Amino acid sequence: MSIQRIAVVGGGFMGGGIAQCAAQGGYDVTLVDLKQEALDKALADMRDSLGRLCGKGIVKEPAEAVLARISTSTELEAVAGVDAVIEAVFERIPVKQDVLGKIDALLPAGGLIASNTSTIPITMLAGFTSRPESFVGMHFFSPVPVNPLLEIIPGAATSPDALAQAEELGVRFGKRNFVVKKDVPGFIMNRVFGAMTCEAMRLVESGVGTVEDVDGGMTTGYGMTLGPLAIADLAGLDVCLMAFGNIAELDPDGPIQPPEILKQRVAAGKFGRKSGEGFWKYDARGKATGPAV
Repeated sequence: MSIQRIAVVGGGFMGGGIAQCAAQGGYDVTLVDLKQEALDKALADMRDSLGRLCGKGIVKEPAEAVLARISTSTELEAVAGVDAVIEAVFERIPVKQDVLGKIDALLPAGGLIASNTSTIPITMLAGFTSRPESFVGMHFFSPVPVNPLLEIIPGAATSPDALAQAEELGVRFGKRNFVVKKDVPGFIMNRVFGAMTCEAMRLVESGVGTVEDVDGGMTTGYGMTLGPLAIADLAGLDVCLMAFGNIAELDPDGPIQPPEILKQRVAAGKFGRKSGEGFWKYDARGKATGPAV
């Protein structure tokens, strides 16, 4: 089945970025969210992003030509007329179960369903639909329009055709595909990042090293542009806590366990760069001004 029309369900930061990449790849895209305000913000963010990317020559088409391929809807029934759906709703199993079941009932036979989950096994999510053979994970990384990384995760029943379709989408979206060979919680990238970052936080929590020591050592000696604590601040400590918590719940004997210092930071509303303070303090422009711990 040739994919021409795509729906992205979930108009948040990730969903809007995915819709933008799909439109940049030449697809007709419908972005779906229950709230019109979320759709309006997503379109404004896309216009701003495309303005920068077009100005740098990264996107060759005029921004308006890309935006013309994007429509929006507050009705989930909009997925009934597309060839593939990418789900990008809140990273909680009950939420995804509800949305995926509804998508499955509306999407035509043979349509592809992909989930942008960052932590939940694809085989589990596919089980909430009647088409596990046409279900695949497509884990995008933030910010989606400029981050080239894409994890593609087949579930236990994902067909070779569905996997090939997901890989083609990734290429058309301008991504570098990494196919995960075994469906485990957190896949590859979040397990590596989660183990490193949880340990970095514990080292600060126990007084073994300071925030400057941990991040400075990793950028100095390991070639990282940002240290793990700064990356966590950029992603959002609330997002990290949710992701690490999901992995820990699904794999309780694994290496990722959210440290107390992370829970305390989030409970205090210190979410990282977006709140002005996480493990680092940030000015109004989002520039780190010094350690916060």
